[in-house]
Amino acid sequence: MPSLVYNCPSGISGDMNLAAMVALGVDIQTLETELKKLPYSGWSLRFEKAVRNGIEGLLCKVELKHSHPEDEHHSQQQHHEHTHAHKHSHATHSNRTYSEIKATIQGSTLKTKVKDDAIACFLALAEAEAAVHGIPIESVHFHEVGAIDSIIDIVGAAICWDLLKIDRIFCTHLEVGGGTVQCAHGTMPVPAPATARLLKGIPYSFGATNKETTTPTGATLLVGKKCAFHPKQSGTLIESAIAIGEREDPNLANALFVSLVEEAVLESDSVLELVTNIDDMSAEAISYLCEQLLEAGALDVWQRSATFKKGRLGSTVHALCPLPIKSQVENAFFKHSRTLGLRFREWERSKLKRVIQTLQTPHGTVRVKTAHLPDDSVRYKFEYDDCARIVKKENQSIEWVENELEKQMEPDS
Repeated sequence: MPSLVYNCPSGISGDMNLAAMVALGVDIQTLETELKKLPYSGWSLRFEKAVRNGIEGLLCKVELKHSHPEDEHHSQQQHHEHTHAHKHSHATHSNRTYSEIKATIQGSTLKTKVKDDAIACFLALAEAEAAVHGIPIESVHFHEVGAIDSIIDIVGAAICWDLLKIDRIFCTHLEVGGGTVQCAHGTMPVPAPATARLLKGIPYSFGATNKETTTPTGATLLVGKKCAFHPKQSGTLIESAIAIGEREDPNLANALFVSLVEEAVLESDSVLELVTNIDDMSAEAISYLCEQLLEAGALDVWQRSATFKKGRLGSTVHALCPLPIKSQVENAFFKHSRTLGLRFREWERSKLKRVIQTLQTPHGTVRVKTAHLPDDSVRYKFEYDDCARIVKKENQSIEWVENELEKQMEPDS
């Protein structure tokens, strides 16, 4: 299946994403037919060609029926003032909870994969909002993103990913903009609190313009679909397209660039190895340090025995991490160890393309990491924590659990 690559030098919003997917080949009538499986009415999709700073692309508008002309005028004013545009629907029930939206999607006749992707996006935003407001996820109320047009944007994205048979998504560049934005909680800095929370640990640029360029909807689409940021990859370009945002901006071309790519089996990227020498900490303290390095985002952590000056026995602690989160892992080293310094180097690495799937078993759900080898064979690895849970429940060994799971992975099982 192809991968979808986003290049967002002018950010991303929900309606821009829909335009991009249609420009890539999604049939509009099929998209609308699938969206009508939701119990919402009074909306329509309109697509048209537009030009921004000399760049032509497809523009999408999610149009709503308003009961009062003054509401229509007010909504259009706000739509124009915000990027792409930020959602300010005056529909009668725009303040929906995460629980309500989740139940509505689950109760629809949409495909299971579409439901899963859409709910994952809303969950990502609900987690961000819950953290910002200090409330449980199930109590989160969506304001702008609870409006019909934003629901259409998010569920529509999940439908398009399914229609295009998207395997994974990547983002090579994300601009968030600058200045302030007016939302349900008043005037907020860009990125708005929920957007900033969504993008925690994710590399992005800012300040290209004094307007919001990445909306909460746009951010939650990337994060909810588990987008990989700044990957080094290789593959064959299948199709490319350009989407246009509604706002004209003198500082940048308000355009979103997308590509469908058939990836090579092998991927490559760069990682950092951070290392320090420790000869004055207990084994328990070093073990806790390693746990905290993983919590900080390290991809892997390991120790080696070593002898240091004055013949002291100790160990070197190594952490492998993505380049963008170097500072987070450094801070964990200094906070949870007695070290006074670190050394680091960059490694280029090749890795098999892998996908994390879920396996439904009589013992519960088990996550499986599947990798495709150059000879088209498949290698898979069961998530240890899920296996350990079954071991305790069934009072069996890890070997017994893995054998049971392997039987389920066989084609005839």
